[in-house]
Amino acid sequence: MATDRKSKRRVARCRVTQGWRNAGLSFVAALLLAPLLPAREVTITLLHTADVHGHVAAVSSDRENKPGGPGVPGGGLLRCASRIAEIRRQDANVILVDCGDLIRGSPESFLTRDRIIVEAVRQLRYDALVPGNHEFDGGVNALRRFYERAQIPVLAANIGGMPEKALPDARPFLCKDMDGVRVAIVGLSNPLIPLWSRPRLLGEVTLETSLDALRRIMPLVREQKPDILVLAAHQGWREWGDDPANEIGRIARAFPEFNVILGAHTHQAVEWKTVNGVAYTQAGTYGLWLGVVRLVFDTQARRVKSKQIQLLAVDSSVAPDKILADRVAGSLKETKQYLNREVGVAKVDLKPVSRARGQSAIQTLIAGAIAEKVHADVVIHGTLSEAYLGAGRISMRDVWRIVPYDNYIGVAHLTLDELRQVLEENSGYFNSRDFRGVYGLTYDLKPKAAAGERISNIRLAGSRKTDDPASPGGYAGQGRVRVAFNSYDMASAGGRFPRLRAILDQDTSRLEESPDADTREAVLAYLRAHQPLDIQAAPGAHVVRAR
Repeated sequence: MATDRKSKRRVARCRVTQGWRNAGLSFVAALLLAPLLPAREVTITLLHTADVHGHVAAVSSDRENKPGGPGVPGGGLLRCASRIAEIRRQDANVILVDCGDLIRGSPESFLTRDRIIVEAVRQLRYDALVPGNHEFDGGVNALRRFYERAQIPVLAANIGGMPEKALPDARPFLCKDMDGVRVAIVGLSNPLIPLWSRPRLLGEVTLETSLDALRRIMPLVREQKPDILVLAAHQGWREWGDDPANEIGRIARAFPEFNVILGAHTHQAVEWKTVNGVAYTQAGTYGLWLGVVRLVFDTQARRVKSKQIQLLAVDSSVAPDKILADRVAGSLKETKQYLNREVGVAKVDLKPVSRARGQSAIQTLIAGAIAEKVHADVVIHGTLSEAYLGAGRISMRDVWRIVPYDNYIGVAHLTLDELRQVLEENSGYFNSRDFRGVYGLTYDLKPKAAAGERISNIRLAGSRKTDDPASPGGYAGQGRVRVAFNSYDMASAGGRFPRLRAILDQDTSRLEESPDADTREAVLAYLRAHQPLDIQAAPGAHVVRAR
């Protein structure tokens, strides 16, 4: 028996030894054969939206830039949801990002105070949201409440100024591990937000330039050792080059390690551009396109092996997602009733353009409504869209077409000289859509004169000539004129009107900002008070040609 036990132990030792030998041989063979074995490839799918502007339902039928053209329903998060769900069924590793201007600009978002957008982004399972400039239209407190309800990571590497108070859940980047592949997504908002939004809207928020923010953040990102590096920015590629609001070219040149940049802000549909060696794509606007980026990662070589980048049209062939549609049905029904409500009648057609530069019937309607709302002597304001009002019934939908933005009104008390400086600055945009019309005054404009000498002969409605020596103080000798602007222009209109902002920020201007007096409500009040509406373009700049 003892002999048998010894024999069994010898056999067992032989088997263990042989096992180790076999394991060793297998390990050596694996090392030798590794270069010959096929690498494991993992596909990471990035889905992205941009400039949705609160559109859950299809966008209005008059949009020219839609897939299929005007009159064909399309866009909106309901249809995007169907596209997204289809891709999630096909692809294993999906990341969904919005690149900004998500929540402001639609009646359904306005009526529900963004609750409908919270419902949509949670249902669609967004992985990250980048703040756009219009996210701040309702103020930073409203934005913070939206993000708190959405419970989705907010990415903004260039937002500073005590963000823990303003946007406590914001972070510069996000890392996700998917099937053995580490993906880092860096977010950038738009550096010019302080030139579009007044300080009262931004609170503690400050913005850095893109390069300054990335130089500070990228060392932290690299410490995470990402396999794939993505930038999601509320900035757009410009064919003619970068500008202060859109720094895509400079970013790509300084940080070529990004595998792809997802853009926004300029409302362009850009399927795939190579910008300074980096892939760039942008998903248009209003949910009319869904951006799809598929990156195939080689886990052996530890590199991106291939890229597939496309924009999928979200047109009438895409049915709305039933689950999301059921969830928001009540809100959309309420919105439809609201938009169909009659608010007035127009006796004549009101068009957004006319022979008089910067003046039109639509501009006169908006400016006249503002003047009546805040008791201004003068209003300096342009048209806000290319929409017009036809003679006949005016609905709330028509009002939204001519006033698509949530701007509020402010009134400054300006001297004649300050008013002339504002008009002088405006005259530099004479041949562009940025040229503002006036209401309540007329003046002579010499477009080809030297800067500082283009404006003369300012006359206020119902008063004598203001640059008459007998009236050195200004309007009717009272010294200052009540001049109204919208909040966008008061912030400098993205840097277009720095002199205007400097004047308004002086204590002597006694600027009265009225966040409860917004442009759309002013127009509605005017329409109800003036029935039937019969407006012609008011006189404004009288162009004096050089002889």
